[in-house]
Amino acid sequence: MKIFKYFVLVFLLFAFCGQKKEVKKEEVKIEKKLIFLIAPKDFRDEEFKIPYDYLKSAGIKITVVSQETTEAVGMLGMKVKPDISLENLNYKDYDGFVLIGGSGSVFYWNNRKVWEICQYFNERNKLLAGICLAPITIVKSGVLNEREATCFKDKRALEEFKNANVRYVDKDVVVDGNVITANGPEAAEKFAKAILEYLKKH
Repeated sequence: MKIFKYFVLVFLLFAFCGQKKEVKKEEVKIEKKLIFLIAPKDFRDEEFKIPYDYLKSAGIKITVVSQETTEAVGMLGMKVKPDISLENLNYKDYDGFVLIGGSGSVFYWNNRKVWEICQYFNERNKLLAGICLAPITIVKSGVLNEREATCFKDKRALEEFKNANVRYVDKDVVVDGNVITANGPEAAEKFAKAILEYLKKH
């Protein structure tokens, strides 16, 4: 009887271990590389941390980029050391471009280098995503003409939508082709999930 119990235990252990390996194998399948662009100051902490942790746990490689490589500070005090400066970024090596919001994201609204990156990813139907006030940079890059998007509901931001002929949609997350936008920190998890779903399919 003891021998029988021993073999049952061994069988269950092997079955359990086999299941764990399969789960890990599925996670590793998403071998994608993303750029996360943050402002040097006043990026929104949750909009960075929640998608970053969620996507990293799915096996996605993330390179954090800012204007310089000096430590960036979030609106709520989070500190992040960028991996590379915007000037030295070879963006053609990546599968997606994610712009993190916060009041500091206004810093990139008129940045021609960032516009160029947005245009590059859009032309190749690669992932282009922004949350909170960051979608305005995407809007101003010219890639969303007659398309739908959302952002933090701010008067100035909505004027930019109108000026660029972009249809504002009052939802947490809006997906229009390769472009994913979200309206603020409370939508950070939904934003991350939408990004992952897009990457799984493309």
